[in-house]
Amino acid sequence: MTPPVPSRRRPRATVAAGAASALVLALTMAYAVSPASAADAHTALPQVAPVAGPSCKPWQAPATVPVGKPLPPRVFPTSATPAPTPTAAPTTRPVTPAPGSSGTQRAPKPGAMHAAPKERVVCLSVAPTPFPQPSWDPATVVGGPELAATGVVTDRPASVPAPPAVYDVSYVIADLETGEILAAKSPHAWLRPASTLKALTALTLMPRLNPKRVVVAGQDAQAAAGSRVGILAGNRYPVASLFDAMLMFSANDAVYALADAAGGYAKTVTLMNEEAARVGAHDTLTVDPSGLDEGAQRSSAYDLALIGRDAMRLPAFRATIVKRDAVFPGGKDKRGKTWPAFHILNINELLTHYPGAIGIKPGRTDRAQHTFIGAATRGGRTLVVSEMGSITGSWKPTAALLDWGFKYAARVQPVGRLVEPGEAAAPTAAAPASTEELDAAGSGPAALAQQPGTVRPARSGLAAELARYGVTPSLLAPAAGLSAAVLGVALLAVRRRRRRRRA
Repeated sequence: MTPPVPSRRRPRATVAAGAASALVLALTMAYAVSPASAADAHTALPQVAPVAGPSCKPWQAPATVPVGKPLPPRVFPTSATPAPTPTAAPTTRPVTPAPGSSGTQRAPKPGAMHAAPKERVVCLSVAPTPFPQPSWDPATVVGGPELAATGVVTDRPASVPAPPAVYDVSYVIADLETGEILAAKSPHAWLRPASTLKALTALTLMPRLNPKRVVVAGQDAQAAAGSRVGILAGNRYPVASLFDAMLMFSANDAVYALADAAGGYAKTVTLMNEEAARVGAHDTLTVDPSGLDEGAQRSSAYDLALIGRDAMRLPAFRATIVKRDAVFPGGKDKRGKTWPAFHILNINELLTHYPGAIGIKPGRTDRAQHTFIGAATRGGRTLVVSEMGSITGSWKPTAALLDWGFKYAARVQPVGRLVEPGEAAAPTAAAPASTEELDAAGSGPAALAQQPGTVRPARSGLAAELARYGVTPSLLAPAAGLSAAVLGVALLAVRRRRRRRRA
């Protein structure tokens, strides 16, 4: 069951007449919470032990850990992780005879039998499964045909080792200046972006809003879900301070205040989808400008690297993301209490730990898990790394990928490139495979029939809402994604208004 979307108040969404015909398949794609994705994405995840345990969330799986043994941090797949413990192990064992004794077995005295070490069952996060997506014609894949592949993609001589193993479901390592992609892993897989989407929010709104403009915050900003800086409705905030809070502290309330300044929530979503299409980020669909898990919101490691690269061309963006500290205005709450200005810190740990780091943006939600866009400069070269679907929030995997890129950039051949704005059209679907070809690949009707227990992914909340109107994926496939995103926002707003009326 898909977790419910956090409720929050926001500007009322509207849609132009006739937009109902612009539904697309993207808005009904279900988010699969099953951990059954590529095997390399789960190399060192603990297996589910067949014991009774806590009720885990859809993005978690149970694992057994000896009582008293701390859980080691999961940083790399080779790190020590909890191993499943057999449930049929004996609960008691006899006392071993002391050295030098006759060895004759005697009945143990009362109390000599003691319990074996007990175990506890804990819930650990698992990597997300990508959204279902069409099979693209490799010749039309944005960035180059090699990027249509899944798994790790490199073009390296035998003397160059493979990129370090990381928990990421997908990633891209690229040269920020030339756009050459040095290595990638499932670069076009559709995954939830979490707060890395705020890089697109900034890319869209920074050129449109005067940083000296003062914005009066609305109640929808104060009531934002997730991470907040503490905006108070009715108070005045400079646009520059709101961008500081959004990019440094990942504040969702600052995002909604900026969206109000740009013309409203729905308009901001439309502008962000237009901006994504302009730069060639055709895997990206914005539904909520803060990056929260809303509807079918998605992106890809390729798109995040592309968006991060384009955002770094904005001087204001580059200056903001490297700040370690900023002062945010205070205000007066509804009870009349005055709150003074306060300091906010940059939550990007790469800036603190990695020499030469210059950004860009971390993110995390339950269903996206950890996502990240990072950039660093060394020896006159600047690299950008984008990562999606990791179960660890550590900066060390990003540092390892950057180290590999800096060390071997001159010895590997690029596997693709980050396109320039306006250069790339959306990819086209490959010719459908025959039933025989699908069965041979293990995904046809005959192959699936031999896999007992196959479960269809649960529909997202928005997909279920659309299904109430008789909308099916087959009806949505030919439509355009941009208009559908606007319609999705409208449907979500209608659903919330109905809930408020019932309340």
